[in-house]
Formats: sequence, C-alpha cells, structure tokens
Amino acid sequence: MNRLKTLVAIDFSDDSLKVLQKAINFTKKFDGSVHVVHVVENSFFSPKKDLSYIREHSIKKLSEKFPDINDKNFHCVNGKIKNEIAKAAQILNSDLIIMGKSGETFFLGDTYMGSHTKDIIRNSFVPVLIVKNDHELKYKNLLLLTDFSNNSKEAIKKVVNIFPSLNIQLLNFYQVPFENRLNTYGFNDTDIAEYQFSLMQESRQKLDTFIDSLELPKDIKISGNVRKSSLNPKLFESEVEDINFDLLAVHTTGSVSFYALDILENSKKDVVILKV
Repeated sequence: MNRLKTLVAIDFSDDSLKVLQKAINFTKKFDGSVHVVHVVENSFFSPKKDLSYIREHSIKKLSEKFPDINDKNFHCVNGKIKNEIAKAAQILNSDLIIMGKSGETFFLGDTYMGSHTKDIIRNSFVPVLIVKNDHELKYKNLLLLTDFSNNSKEAIKKVVNIFPSLNIQLLNFYQVPFENRLNTYGFNDTDIAEYQFSLMQESRQKLDTFIDSLELPKDIKISGNVRKSSLNPKLFESEVEDINFDLLAVHTTGSVSFYALDILENSKKDVVILKV
C-alpha cells in the first residue's frame, strides 16, 4: 500500500483547526503526509492584500500551532471553494479529503455542512471524509451501502486502500414494491410474508455473489447484510441502529446516489463519501 496522502480543507475556524489536528494524528498512523488547503473567496473578499501576503501571514499563524505544516504542504488559493478544493486534491493526487461538518466561510452564513460541503463532494473524485463528531479519527467498523454495481466495487476498493485494517460490513437495502397496496391487491398476510422473504433471499444471494466477485486480499475483513428499507434518509439511523459501526461509507453513483447527501445530512456518525 502506498503512503496515505490526506488533504485537509480549513477556513481557520476553531472547528476546522480541531479537525486538522485530528487529521494529522490520523495520517501519522499510516506514515502518510498531510496537506492543507485554504481558499480565499474572491467573490466576496476585497483584496486589499494580495494572495502571497495572505498566504505568508496564514502559514506563519498556522505553523505556530501545527509544526507539521510548512510552506511545502500549505496551499492558499483564491477562487470558489467548490472548485479549488477539488482541484487541489487532484493536483496533489490526494487519497482523501478531510473536513469538518461546519465552519465559517464569510459568505452570507453558508457553512461547509451546507452548500459548500455538497458542492465539494459533487466536484471531487477523491473520497471526502466528513468529521461530524468531536473525537479522534479512530475507526474499527465501517458500514458501506452497496447496490452490487461496478461503481460499488470501485468504492469498496477505495475504502480498502484507505482503511485496510477496518472490519468492513456491506449493506444492501431492498424495497418491497407497492408494499402499502398489497392488501388492496388481494394479498393475504401469508402471501405478503412469503413475498417479502423471497425478496430478502434474492438480495442475500446477490450479496454473497457480489462479495465473492470482489477478489480482495485474504486479510481484508469483509461481511455483508441485507434488509428492507423505505429509503427515507430520516429513518436511516433507526434502520441501522442494531449494526455496530463507527464510520459510514456511501458512494454517489448508481442507485445509491440520490440517497448519499441526505444520509450525510442526517447521519450522526462520520461519513466518507466516494465518487467513482
């Protein structure tokens, strides 16, 4: 495995600086390197000082608190946040973008958890880890939603590359078509139970076949589960409350895509979003 390269997006708010410290500690465990990006939004900021002046004073303040950050791994750019963070990740060939759930952006009260977070995710082909809680970035069990697609396979490979030591549990949600109409259509309780069981069995078989097709290294710990879901993001927490996980992974392609950002908004756990 290559050394992990993380990119931390900061806005110099207290929350983003806390996330930076956590990201430094996290990356050191993998003998990796941390880069920091700060975007000066030229759409709102009146440039009384040029970017080089801002960068010089920013790195001075930053390095006082974070000795690991220096001229080589601090990137101060101007432009739109949604574009520049994704661009920096691509140029640096980063493995993971790490950012907090909120922060000051000095633009009409927007926060990273609002439009900026979603825009960054939409523009980035690098996985984005959203830290939603005040804790060290120590994870044991990762839950990844899968739809059995090739995109999902690629997402799993990216997760394994970043978090090779985690217990990975795949979860497939299946739906019962027209569930609220089945009685009206003449299905009795036994018919409905048998129908639901057949859908569960079908999903289970697909999951087993899918896991076998992944061709992961033998030391990767991976398992799977299936369950019925309403695909209502507000009910997601209750639907997975009995599953032991401390990190959630969702990809923004395939049948999972419409669900990803809503789950991010509602999840109480840290979330890594993958575009493949």
